[in-house]
Amino acid sequence: MPLGKNPDPAKCVECHADKSKGKYVHTAISIGCTTCHGVTSGTDTTVIKLVSPANELCFTCHDKSTDAVLHGPYAQGNCIFCHSPHASDFPNQILASAQDLCMGCHVRARLKVNRLKRTATVPWGVKMKLNQLRGWQYINLNKTLTANHPVEGHPVSGPNAALGKDAPPITCLSCHQPHHSKWRNLLPSTLPNRPGVETDQTALCVTCHKYPYF
Repeated sequence: MPLGKNPDPAKCVECHADKSKGKYVHTAISIGCTTCHGVTSGTDTTVIKLVSPANELCFTCHDKSTDAVLHGPYAQGNCIFCHSPHASDFPNQILASAQDLCMGCHVRARLKVNRLKRTATVPWGVKMKLNQLRGWQYINLNKTLTANHPVEGHPVSGPNAALGKDAPPITCLSCHQPHHSKWRNLLPSTLPNRPGVETDQTALCVTCHKYPYF
């Protein structure tokens, strides 16, 4: 659609109003579309491009972590696998609930893999190439997808029986960081370490399970 020379970014929402609708709207929307998009317009042609390569764009505002362990999509700059760049109904513009995001890739029943086309599609519709999933692992949960990680019978969702009814419910984020960590498997960076040991992983367990019941 021709916009003429020096188009007003405010005109973007006249056609793309859906990009600013949702419970959680990216701050960049209020700053202006040209924060992320470059608009070049002539007499009868308008060209819109990202102002940086797609896998670098988010890091122009959000500093990339220097931690030793980075979640694969985060490390590659594929933030849009999990986040909408515009708006969504979930906090931080994620494309599904945090628990569904984790399970969308790490539960065999949720991730739809096409070996012939070398692609994988998550439940919220994002399609990625298999080489963009290097290093990812399935977790073998029970049939209801509620338990068996990291050991058989351990819950991955629901009430935290170990800490009682007033404790926050268990989710993947109870034990893992979504983007980066100092420790392998994206364990919380706040865990203590011991001399000669990367980190004392039992420190995570005893945040819920107290001796001698652990």
